[in-house]
Amino acid sequence: MQNAQKQYTAQDNARDSLLLRSTGMYMVRKLPPVSVTGLGQQVKLNLERTGIVTGVLLKVTVPVNVTAPATASEFGPYNFLNQIQYTDFAGLQRINTQGWLLHALNQFKGHKIFGNAVNYSGLPTTEKFLNTNITNVPTAIAAANMEFFLYVPLAYDPRQDLRGAVLAQAIYGEHYLTMQLPATLVGTDPLVSPYTAGTVALNGNITVQAYMEYIMPQSGANNLPLIDLQTIYALEGNMQDSTNITAGANKYLNWPNNRSILSALHVFDQAATGGTLNETDVNTVTLLGNSNTNIQELTPDVIRMRMRYMLGTDIASGVYYMPSRVQPITTQLYGNVQSVFNIATAGAGSYFLSQFESTYLSGTPLPGVIQG
Repeated sequence: MQNAQKQYTAQDNARDSLLLRSTGMYMVRKLPPVSVTGLGQQVKLNLERTGIVTGVLLKVTVPVNVTAPATASEFGPYNFLNQIQYTDFAGLQRINTQGWLLHALNQFKGHKIFGNAVNYSGLPTTEKFLNTNITNVPTAIAAANMEFFLYVPLAYDPRQDLRGAVLAQAIYGEHYLTMQLPATLVGTDPLVSPYTAGTVALNGNITVQAYMEYIMPQSGANNLPLIDLQTIYALEGNMQDSTNITAGANKYLNWPNNRSILSALHVFDQAATGGTLNETDVNTVTLLGNSNTNIQELTPDVIRMRMRYMLGTDIASGVYYMPSRVQPITTQLYGNVQSVFNIATAGAGSYFLSQFESTYLSGTPLPGVIQG
């Protein structure tokens, strides 16, 4: 009688992950640049089929001509990517978010502020480092380049935790990034436009240069961390919701179901209609489970204080980051999980923009996220 196949366990995965991270060769492939001629377009960037892909570093170059002094958005220049998506070989969108939301998450995971167009108050030194071609947002009258880097993580932590890494050693199929560019460079909504005032025009082709980061196993297809490679590390963002936002009432933001949620990031934006992003337009923030259990009862200043501890300064106003990566909130266990904002003031055109960082096993049903 043939022996039953040995079950692959979490202990096996931990062993194989350690082996891959300690013996695999960490490599970076510079991909051919992609250029487009105008704003409002979608950019597609194909990734190579090689190794175990852990992330992609993007450099975006936008030639601009400033003809009247400009004001940079607090969320720039990363909001130039109004939407960024990663689609894997199975056609699954593992990442679907907005450029600044992704940049904010990278800052919180790294516990440091870096590369912002506007220096946040409270920083002991300026962010204007020696190299002006790493992050640059021209505001003075001149022709110059707006430039920035943005890291797109596919694995949770390439050096410590390979959950989400993409096995790309395939002979067919494709995986790729797509980016949606804004229709204009200057606008009233700081979450959408890299500039909020001035006269700024595109002055040439927009270029995206990608550097694909991957691990090349040294033992072939043997001893790969199968559970890590079958786990999706997901960033579900760019969830805009303008419904049922009324002063004195609760606004419910639903968390994705069937996930282990590592963090939630919400932005309450009244600036689209000329208002000011601040923390006085919200009374309380409650993390609610099963519609009747208050998991966390918070106020805006408590959340912002926690964020200050993480970063050493205050990030842009109107932003609320709620991490749970030490003990992920499993929405299968808690059922319907919601962030509940009790609204103090709400002008016309107000909306929430949300992003959820999570993991789940490949093949898990993907129910739609409906806001209420």
